[in-house]
Amino acid sequence: MPALAPDQQAFLDRVRAFVPIAEAGGVPGAVLVGQAVLESNWGRSGLARAGNAYFGVKARRGWPGKVYYGSTYEAIPFAGAHRHGPRSYHAHATDTLFDSRDSALAAGANTVALFRAYASVEENIYDYVRFFHRNPRYRPALDAYALTGDPRRFALMIARAGYATSPTYGQRLVAVMERYASDLLPARRRIEVRVGGRPLPPESVLVVNSRVFVHVRRIAVLLGLTVAYDHPTKVVTLGEGTTR
Repeated sequence: MPALAPDQQAFLDRVRAFVPIAEAGGVPGAVLVGQAVLESNWGRSGLARAGNAYFGVKARRGWPGKVYYGSTYEAIPFAGAHRHGPRSYHAHATDTLFDSRDSALAAGANTVALFRAYASVEENIYDYVRFFHRNPRYRPALDAYALTGDPRRFALMIARAGYATSPTYGQRLVAVMERYASDLLPARRRIEVRVGGRPLPPESVLVVNSRVFVHVRRIAVLLGLTVAYDHPTKVVTLGEGTTR
């Protein structure tokens, strides 16, 4: 691990003390550490200092606790985004802590810039773990981690599920994990699957107990085959033609 400034090391030590809570809840400790560093800027962000919140979770409708109103950048998709990338939208805010979401809205706050705030960091940690379990879109990531024990896959899956709007969030999170929580990561398994001489993307290959599984649709794309799935019979059929 690279040398850290004293305040960074103190922050890292504080966050790592909560790793057992995350792991007991089925969330990788390495992801906890990586997201805390990335989302709170080593605990220096206004949200971290005023709201004891390290993970940048938005205060959506129904959130019963305190709310922090802070400026944020969001990547907003638009027509032609596949060529130019998403637009960056900057929501300006007043860095204010409110007792509730309703009081923030009554003061004219932009809902895009409302974040969950807490009475303590420990309260934040427990809510962070519950957050993944209470959002169905993260269930595949939790299930995959329970099956494989792979924190990197979990990080990429929550990114694809919409944890953040940045299209590079998953890759940046994994990079932070490997830099500052490498001891919490399993060694990379260098298994490459090639089809027609071309490698499948790493996320299309799953290794469980020395058995290798690959994503059928990705193989079909490389072979120029169609893929049809019959839900009643649970049968996958590969055929000639353009993949669909």
